[in-house]
Amino acid sequence: MDVYGPPRVALIGVHGYGQVHLDGLLRLAGAGAVRVAGLADPRPPAPESLARVRALPGGADVPVLAHAAELLERVRPDVTIVSTPIHTHLALARPALAAGSHLFVEKPPTASMAQFRALSAEVEAAGKVCQVGFQSFGSHALAHAARLVADGALGPLRGVGVHGAWVRERAYFARAAWAGRMEIDGEPVTDGALTNAFAHATASALRVAGVPADADVDVELQRYRVASPEGDDTASARLTVGGIPIVVAVSLCAAEHRMPVIVVHGEHGRLELEYTTDTLTGTLADGSPATAPAGRTVLLDNLVAHLGDPAVPLLAPLSSCAPFMHLLEAVRRDGPARHLPATAITEVDGRPVVRDADALVRRCAEQLALFSELNFPAPGSGKPLS
Repeated sequence: MDVYGPPRVALIGVHGYGQVHLDGLLRLAGAGAVRVAGLADPRPPAPESLARVRALPGGADVPVLAHAAELLERVRPDVTIVSTPIHTHLALARPALAAGSHLFVEKPPTASMAQFRALSAEVEAAGKVCQVGFQSFGSHALAHAARLVADGALGPLRGVGVHGAWVRERAYFARAAWAGRMEIDGEPVTDGALTNAFAHATASALRVAGVPADADVDVELQRYRVASPEGDDTASARLTVGGIPIVVAVSLCAAEHRMPVIVVHGEHGRLELEYTTDTLTGTLADGSPATAPAGRTVLLDNLVAHLGDPAVPLLAPLSSCAPFMHLLEAVRRDGPARHLPATAITEVDGRPVVRDADALVRRCAEQLALFSELNFPAPGSGKPLS
């Protein structure tokens, strides 16, 4: 990074997924690849995490502050990780850029397309780089699946479907003031199953399909809420790019938790990718089974490698998120999700569950269909899907 040693990295937000970033930062610092410049969060780090920071060479002097602006002004880091609520990303990225810092911003990068364009312009004007926390972009299996599609190993691409059915308790939507909200004090938040919990699903499907950053993306939405205060917790979306449909059907109100799957439909072959486990299966056009290399590259490691050698490409640069942002912006403009009819809901262990959610989202991914095209929700009907 510079003649004085490894890059100095500050972390803003040390709880939630910020704990994962802190663990990664401490791992790299322990290997001498980075130095911890400082931590900022209104809530102090967990005692065991703070002890690990203090145990690093020079760790006793690492500032741990409540306010990000104060930390950035004091330490002026080479890299700033922003792992905070969606609606705060741009506001925190700006002082980091002003302090001369490169960025690692959690997904989704911003809460609106206007914010995304502003952040993109400001990163470019500052001469800095910005990695976005779509961790699946480091997956070797995902990259291999994208190459298979690009090389025509499935024949012409017919479409991509994604299905995801997760279990989230009511506490998930009450964990923070912004959770499941579309706006706070007139500012966009745009939190929901499509834009946050399953954001990796859409972003990964777009990458497998080879959608370029400057593509025109048409978005159709069908969004419902059961437990969420405003945002969707059960939704289907169809993104059409160059005539190719990409359908994402998800629910956070399923009876059982299942791994989300990207289903790639080719004219002569098919792939299924569990993007959370990097497991690729399927059959290619020549009849051979699909396989993929194991493992994934950690995005913070990739950013550090890129800063040391710009010939190493960023795996999740800000520009690569543009297709996904078309979905987020469509959700923002759509406003609060619709309430799902009571006939489509049951209760399991005291929590609301969408009837046959797993079967529903799987059918959407297989048929590249929206909920309504599968007669969901069917007024007055609680019959299971077959």
